[in-house]
Amino acid sequence: MSMATTVALGLEPLDVLFFRDGRPFRVGTEQIVSGLPLPQTVAGAIRRALLQEARCDFARLRHALGEGRSFAEGVKQTCQPDHHWIGQVVVRGPWLARWLNQEKEEQEKHEKYEVLVPAPAILHKPKKGSVDRLRRLHPLPDGQLPGWFPPQDQQGLRPLWLKELAVTEPAEGYLTPAGLEQFLRGEEVAAEAVVPASKLFAFDHRTGIGIHPDRLTAAESQIYSLSFLALKQDVFLYVEVVLPAEIADPELLRNITHLPLGGEGKQVKVHSLPQSFAWPNQRPQGEKQKPLVLLTTPCPFQAGWKPQALNGCLVAAAVPGSLAFSGWDLARGGPKPTRFAVPAGSVYFLESVPNPWPQSLAESDEDHQLGWGCYLTGVWNP
Repeated sequence: MSMATTVALGLEPLDVLFFRDGRPFRVGTEQIVSGLPLPQTVAGAIRRALLQEARCDFARLRHALGEGRSFAEGVKQTCQPDHHWIGQVVVRGPWLARWLNQEKEEQEKHEKYEVLVPAPAILHKPKKGSVDRLRRLHPLPDGQLPGWFPPQDQQGLRPLWLKELAVTEPAEGYLTPAGLEQFLRGEEVAAEAVVPASKLFAFDHRTGIGIHPDRLTAAESQIYSLSFLALKQDVFLYVEVVLPAEIADPELLRNITHLPLGGEGKQVKVHSLPQSFAWPNQRPQGEKQKPLVLLTTPCPFQAGWKPQALNGCLVAAAVPGSLAFSGWDLARGGPKPTRFAVPAGSVYFLESVPNPWPQSLAESDEDHQLGWGCYLTGVWNP
């Protein structure tokens, strides 16, 4: 069986970036703060750039999608046969990353990097005092917590517990590759392995005022504030583009040197990285270890917080809330339906190994191709 080709890209902002959430923008809104880019935002930008390189007919593609055809079917109708593979491209990510060769020349600088993932939801730290290691939540054995009566649709699931006298709070931030390996192996994670968000990005606050479209004068009481995402120096967005085996042309992707990303027409420089990031994965070794799943990109599920791919295997889960998202459908000329996703950093404890392991936890081919539901496997000790 032929293997697909994975091309690793580094998206380096040339300016501040702006990514909206699911709320509508109205002049007079007190403040709108950019979030981090969602998978569908980055995948859409890469898809558009590939279609432009292939000189596909966007008007015909918009018409095909408006008739309810899938993206892959639309590409077949609007692109030359040599470029039909664009409809099968899978985008993974994005993740925050940073260059490790800050002092090197420009070419050497982009050879070494590390990818950071959101801290797992089961990692906690003491609220007071010094922190040398992080604590982790574990599923309690069956029947150990008095009064535990889960809902009917969650029968058999166990509560998570932290056997710690000190008051703790979630360890927020981003996990380094070394910390990620420790976590997936079921080992203690050093506190220094979590990088605070403030060391990776900040916000550039700007104030504007609404304009009367007919008179081009300032509108009264229509002041608004926007907070743009500003990545720190040597921090970039890491993305993997998986091309279909044998039929794809990697050079078409490598020809893309810049692309617009997010709102306000902001641009990013595209670096084709020499090799993909070596993702750590850990599988159970013997009967004393059980599998767990760490979600590294958000993912919407039909059952809310619970992936279909893990049905029958779940023991417990740590899901820190939900993420509402929408977007503008350029092909259909209207907003996309609002959906809710489980955030990255969610952890699922399993009793047994799914057979087979899914490529992604996404529950549709389109969500999988857009980068939702990327995950890593680790172990926990009952």
